[in-house]
Amino acid sequence: MNDDRPTVTTTVEGAVGYVTFDRPTDANALDLPTSRALEAAVEAMGADERVRAVVLRGNGRVFCAGGDLAAMVGEDDRSAYLRELVDSAHRAVEAMQVLPKPLIVAVQGAAAGIGFSFALGADLVVATESAKFVTAYTSVGLTPDGGMSWLLPRAVGQQRALDLIVSGRPLPATEARDWGIVGRLCADDALDATVAEVAGSLADRPMTAIGQARRLVRSSWERPLSAHLEAEAESISSIVATEEAGDHIARFLKR
Repeated sequence: MNDDRPTVTTTVEGAVGYVTFDRPTDANALDLPTSRALEAAVEAMGADERVRAVVLRGNGRVFCAGGDLAAMVGEDDRSAYLRELVDSAHRAVEAMQVLPKPLIVAVQGAAAGIGFSFALGADLVVATESAKFVTAYTSVGLTPDGGMSWLLPRAVGQQRALDLIVSGRPLPATEARDWGIVGRLCADDALDATVAEVAGSLADRPMTAIGQARRLVRSSWERPLSAHLEAEAESISSIVATEEAGDHIARFLKR
């Protein structure tokens, strides 16, 4: 295998940007080069004016198996290595959170460990019927990262989150859909087509409004209702004056 092969690749198809984990023989596990490449790729997609929707996906049978345990064990100072890896991964998570465009995560096989965290940070998760979501951390004697201990309780409630984190049991995609983690289920051989259709549809929607809406939702946990109402009022009153909003309002009124 060529060590110079990129572990994260990016492509733009129409108005959709694809960020792809490309370590299929390692189940797309996150080592330090992969984490750094992911961080750079997400930031690049956010800045690319051609891109109106972003898809995070994995090449091969598995979306992302979590952190690369073999890489961790091979380090002389495991603590220092893991801190550097997690800091880089967390910058990628933060970049996903502030994207001014919708983020879709496509899951096949398994989303484990930080792979599960990446899915929790998406606006929409598309998963195959045979996919599963696994917290994984406590099963190998570790604690959550990637925002899982913050995102998962908010997505499914504290008791369900603790059940998954403490037990480490796999959550099937059908159950993940019932819990609100998965937005779209598809046949195992239909993931690429389903993701392309969903991403293309989102890319056709008003991007400024979507970017502001996802910012409002994500910031809602950080302030009281009174302050959030003011943020909503400021956002909607400023965005209504944009050309994009004007065009869509006029189009709606003509229907």
